[in-house]
Amino acid sequence: MSYFPRADDYALTPGYDYTPAGLDDFIFNHDTLQTVPPIDDTLSDTPSSHNDFDDIRPFSSPSKTHIFSTKYEKFHVTPHHRAGYNKIYNFRRSKSFFFELVDHLPDTNQLQLKIYTNDYHMSSNPINHESTSRLPNFKFQISKQLTHFFSTQKVIPRKFQEKFFTYIRKKLLERLDFIRSRAQKKDKNNYTTKTFFNFSYKKYRFYFGIYLPCNHTHTVGLLPNTTATCSIPVPTIMSHHRHACIIHHKNLVLYSISKDNKIPDYSRCKTFKDFHASRLYNRWTNKKCSQNFSNRLGISFTTSYYAYNTNVIARKGLDFIYGKSYGNLQFTPSSSSKVKKRQEARFNALVRHTFHNAELDDNALMEDKLQVARHHKLLFQENQSFITPIKHLRYKKRFVVPSKGYYTFPIPFHKPRTISVPAISEPLCNDSSVASTSSQHPQPPVNINIWENVPEHYIPLIPPFPVYAGGRLNQPSRLKIHTRQLQPLAVGSAGWLALMKEIYDDHISTTKYKQGKIDAGIQWETSPDQGEYQRDLCNVIMQVTDHKHAYEKKLLEISSLVPPELPIVIGPVKNSERKKREKRHSQLLKEFERKKQEDTDILEDLHSWVIREENMIYMEYYRSDYSQAYQPCALMDDRPLKRNARDNGNLDIHYSYHIAKKVCILSVSKDSGNSSSTRTI
Repeated sequence: MSYFPRADDYALTPGYDYTPAGLDDFIFNHDTLQTVPPIDDTLSDTPSSHNDFDDIRPFSSPSKTHIFSTKYEKFHVTPHHRAGYNKIYNFRRSKSFFFELVDHLPDTNQLQLKIYTNDYHMSSNPINHESTSRLPNFKFQISKQLTHFFSTQKVIPRKFQEKFFTYIRKKLLERLDFIRSRAQKKDKNNYTTKTFFNFSYKKYRFYFGIYLPCNHTHTVGLLPNTTATCSIPVPTIMSHHRHACIIHHKNLVLYSISKDNKIPDYSRCKTFKDFHASRLYNRWTNKKCSQNFSNRLGISFTTSYYAYNTNVIARKGLDFIYGKSYGNLQFTPSSSSKVKKRQEARFNALVRHTFHNAELDDNALMEDKLQVARHHKLLFQENQSFITPIKHLRYKKRFVVPSKGYYTFPIPFHKPRTISVPAISEPLCNDSSVASTSSQHPQPPVNINIWENVPEHYIPLIPPFPVYAGGRLNQPSRLKIHTRQLQPLAVGSAGWLALMKEIYDDHISTTKYKQGKIDAGIQWETSPDQGEYQRDLCNVIMQVTDHKHAYEKKLLEISSLVPPELPIVIGPVKNSERKKREKRHSQLLKEFERKKQEDTDILEDLHSWVIREENMIYMEYYRSDYSQAYQPCALMDDRPLKRNARDNGNLDIHYSYHIAKKVCILSVSKDSGNSSSTRTI
């Protein structure tokens, strides 16, 4: 007696029998040859485009049988991250099998069902099956595909196949109902439903599920216009028919629901990184503080977000943007004495286990314990606090001040702290000046050989006070010098030369900036401040003009596009020729829509650039214009050759042909001398 189950002895269940699709029904559409937009899913909630549903309704006919086939279709993904839902793409530790279900007849004469798997040892030869229905229902399709699976696998013994056959088929039908329910929901949330379930036999693990293609378009080859539709199975599905594979998961549209309504809307963030960075930025700006508690340990503590200073990033080379601050530890034991005793035991065990793994005993220094606790994010004292960096969000460059232009999300900016480095009015060229400086703070004796190593351009910039290790912007305070008994850097040493190089570089940059202001004043024939203002304003206006020109040009290009029309042919046309012409016309229409969508996206980007730069002009220049209204640089430049209105020899004024000018005589002294100029405003 054979224990291998057969799929022919099935009974039609009303819940899984075929019924015509309604307006809100879940429709399976796996035709990957059609062109699909990169965001819109093909799992639409509109019925199939068949006009006659009676032709595809399952029916039994003892005199006529229909043949369909099942086969394996291999898939493979290259991304290395296969944790969580993406475990279905792992082919070393487990095997995945996703069963394709067809809810409408294909264009071909024969129906072919595919089992998508990452097991490359499975044979791709198809197996034919018979059915009395032109379109079998889902239960029959799953049964035949399971028959194909059990006949080709070599792991599950034959005596257990009948039990597992019924179990797997039942789980697949339930999974189909779950997928339908989740996909048809209109809720704006990010809850997911798995398209598969786990199955294991001894040490072998399988993932069985319903096949849903990714259907996101991607570029094939080196040509940007060559696109294809992704057919890799998806692990999860969300409401509004949203789903994607591991490769195109970043293209999913997510909804953001925040209690404080401070998280940016999903439409402004194109990637998960932008969404996460914008949320952290808003939480840091609003100084959000979270209260955390653990009933298991009987403690509570607070967490908040901290942004690293840009000066520290430029000086020490850190690339972390944010950090998380832990503190305000409080012990909140339970009112029950037994529970309180267990809470204290768990907390003490956690502290003891952390220090034991770090090889610290009870007599270890408190600084070492605090360092280990910070590394393991452990609070064990009430007055303890520390900051740990958020490592998955970093700056692109080190040892430089971050710039907003390099990022597509907002980054924190602190108010700059100016540390004045006074320069010496007279060069320190003699030994007496050095000796007088050393009288207040003891320094090692300076010999002539050390001074010979000092470059000449450093000498005018030597500070009149002792300098210490740590950089130009990180000099220790007097209290720190007295407490730790720090020694100043010796003149000519490597640390002293490195510090002088920083001072010299800052002096060069400041000199270049001042010279640029002077050149701008000469170019615009005005003062340096007004010249810098006019130069920057001119550059910004030219940039805005270029973007405005590109926007108008692209807008004109889009408005001039005309969709291709099917040419009219006079006379009889063959049916095959007519189909070719219609197919070619449909391809042209799809290409036209794709090109139009690309141009529309480019137009939106250009428009956003124009709006952003216009706002920037208002914020940076119109306001500064208003603030400079009563500044000396806002006065009109002297025009000594301008004709005075009272000395005008035009007789039109005498005969009252024109309205007389309003004369305002303003006497402003150019300098401290006696010379004065009369201005007409």
